[in-house]
Amino acid sequence: MPAVGFHGNLLTADNYHLVKILQKQLLKYGGAMGLTLTRAAQWTTSSSGTAKLESTPLNESLLKEILDFVEKIGSKSSQEAEHVFEEPLQWNTTLVASHFKKGYNTRGSTVKSNEKDSEGNPLLQLSPPSLYVRNFSQLSKLLHVAKDRKLQEVQACLEENRDPMVNILGWNFISKLDRTRSPPEVPIDASEKDVKVKLFIMLQDIDKKILNKLVAEISEQVQFNPTVVTKEVELLKKCCTEGEERLLKSLRYTSDFEFSNGCRAPLWRQALGEICYLVIEPCDGEILNITCSSAGVFLNAGFQQEGDESHYERKSDFYEDLASLLKSRSPHFAESINKQVFDGEERGRAQKSEKQQENIVHQWERLQRALYGRKKCDTCQRWRNLGVLTICGPAEEEKARKSSVEKKRPGARSRMKAELSASYSPGHLSSQRTKTSAGAVVEEQFSESSSETEEEEEQPERRSETNPDLPSEYWQIQKLVKYLKAADQTVTVLVLCAMMELDLTKETCQLAIQDLGGLEVLLNLLDTNDIRCKIGSLKILTKISQNVHLRQTIVHMRGLQRMVNNLDSPVKELQALAAETIANVANDRRARRTVRHHGGIRKLVKLLDCFNDSTDLRANMEKDLEVARCGASALWSCSKSSKNKEAIRKAGGIPLLGRLLRSPQENILIPVVGTLQECASQESYRVAIQTEGMIEDLVKNLRRDNDELQMLCASAIFKCAEDKRTRDLVRSYKGLQPLVSLLAKADNKQLLAAATGAIWKCSFSMKNVAIFQESKALQTLIGLLTDQPEDVLVNVVGALGQFAQKPANKTAICNGGGIKALINLLNGTNQVYYVGSHCSSCLNSLLY
Repeated sequence: MPAVGFHGNLLTADNYHLVKILQKQLLKYGGAMGLTLTRAAQWTTSSSGTAKLESTPLNESLLKEILDFVEKIGSKSSQEAEHVFEEPLQWNTTLVASHFKKGYNTRGSTVKSNEKDSEGNPLLQLSPPSLYVRNFSQLSKLLHVAKDRKLQEVQACLEENRDPMVNILGWNFISKLDRTRSPPEVPIDASEKDVKVKLFIMLQDIDKKILNKLVAEISEQVQFNPTVVTKEVELLKKCCTEGEERLLKSLRYTSDFEFSNGCRAPLWRQALGEICYLVIEPCDGEILNITCSSAGVFLNAGFQQEGDESHYERKSDFYEDLASLLKSRSPHFAESINKQVFDGEERGRAQKSEKQQENIVHQWERLQRALYGRKKCDTCQRWRNLGVLTICGPAEEEKARKSSVEKKRPGARSRMKAELSASYSPGHLSSQRTKTSAGAVVEEQFSESSSETEEEEEQPERRSETNPDLPSEYWQIQKLVKYLKAADQTVTVLVLCAMMELDLTKETCQLAIQDLGGLEVLLNLLDTNDIRCKIGSLKILTKISQNVHLRQTIVHMRGLQRMVNNLDSPVKELQALAAETIANVANDRRARRTVRHHGGIRKLVKLLDCFNDSTDLRANMEKDLEVARCGASALWSCSKSSKNKEAIRKAGGIPLLGRLLRSPQENILIPVVGTLQECASQESYRVAIQTEGMIEDLVKNLRRDNDELQMLCASAIFKCAEDKRTRDLVRSYKGLQPLVSLLAKADNKQLLAAATGAIWKCSFSMKNVAIFQESKALQTLIGLLTDQPEDVLVNVVGALGQFAQKPANKTAICNGGGIKALINLLNGTNQVYYVGSHCSSCLNSLLY
């Protein structure tokens, strides 16, 4: 088929505006799937030099969206689906002739579709391993043939057809919309042109829909504030003027495309918290390539060539904002924005009023305070809560006040220099911003690393004026963090050992490590190649991550991704520490989602496999069991998410948990049973627990003298006993008597709630009720109708309702004071509706 395009005699007044609209769309959004493949997909280069799609959650979502579109296009737009591509989509497939049945002509290993184009060419042709497809209809049928290999086929197609728009619509059609290209003029049939236009618009629409959906998913995972970066860049652009007063030569984004969430970084980099990339040329130095991220700004390696991912690599410390980084790299910039007085008459500028000048000087200060939540020399509220007074002494407060007064004096200062002068606190990023439950930003201001140039000279004075009531651990941590930032590998290990000697369970120590910049250093150590540094860092992180504020900050600083990466280490101790730290951090909802999105669930499940296929113990079994324990603990924390439960099941976690359930060690059993009882809220897990023979192990562990383990086993039975087969298994394994014996531990309310819940669900079988009667459970349950928490009352009332199904038990409940206790619960003004509804049902069983 000849190439087609808009011929001059067809570009009439009727279609002129349509062509212009299509031109704008093409220039703005690129080719079909252009945004999705270039700005959303994450590519890598294989050993053969060809581009491949990375195996990431983002790419998987992208492929599923494209797959869904191709499968549905035939039913929604049959005319567009039947349109023959200008050039066939070609790729190497794993499908063979035996996969193709009706509608295809098979000869040996070659397959041709019965459907052909106007020139007699088959619309689908297989010459293993090459596959050729010429329209969407055949592409949709092919995916139906592929069955469970659909995603692999879509991926292979996209990898070998990086610009499918050219194959589908033809280069001439596209280039006519983009006037920067010069294609040959070829006539086009009007009806065919109409189909192409519709197909083009359809592909553009699905491209934008997929992109917007992926942007929304990323925005849920990572908290961005691109407004901060945008406003800062706009102010800095005003500094790129001509003349002696300019602060910068040039500033530009590396990409003009802005996503709907305000970010310019590719989606797969947004998942890592990155917002945009800048190229800044200072007046007195080399060009700076800068990454702006949610954790701060830093220098990157620079764009060397198209598709090279090495430029994303961080080449400097984190800085709080762009001006802080520029100050450290450009003496001219630092001197200019710190200068307080300029000769306004030389510029011929009129003197401003005091009020106008004050607004100019404090414009950036107000902006930063609104965007970053900054306060003047204010101590962290959590320090106040711990009894620690203000860090800044009276002399500093007076100094700050005088400085503020001086800034308010009118003068003919350069407007932009005045704006920037009041804006930045110099130094690296040390104040960590963490999201509170209300979504507010909490920022810590004190930092050992926030001094630079002339500020360093004032440091001794500042320390002498700092409040002496700070705990001694604070000063120890301050020194250790300072050494940690400048130490080599050997000294780093020694400093980490010294830090571990401190009582890191104290909140003052935990917050000091965060506020003095130590947390960032500890997380950075996880990216090094030194095993000792990694282990030392994780030993500290395991302890301090028990603090809820630090957990949130670790997630914000992308610390979880680094921990997940270390799960692949061959060093057992490193694996165990990484998993244990993840177990602490994953108590946060956002952290659980981050672990899943970075493949952490699959890696944690893999840690549970501590047995050979022959079930013989390994030589280093003790270390393997410790790794399994930590992995199970992390899965327990992650399993509070329903999506993570499904991910654990798909990763093969159920049989591995079942094997560990037979372990004699209680410290392993607790996280294993904890994970199982958490996941037992899903029916698929309850069925698996029953079929894998775990009920017997749960009953067995129910008899152990460990309150926490008993509570978890009872809770698992409570959830699984919804099924009659499970209730019968509990009875056959003699698990009903141990449940009744747990009622004696009435002081442990969690254990009591789990035991009464298991008794309630098991009592749905009348054979079980009979055994409960023999164990005197009825009298004990009646006694628990008073002075108990809500979850215990609901279970007790539910169990009594089932017991009352037998006439003999009705009399026993009435004689034991059960009726009166139930009526009191109904009349109680502080009882929730759920308890009251169960009381009503129980009374109906007793009275009728």
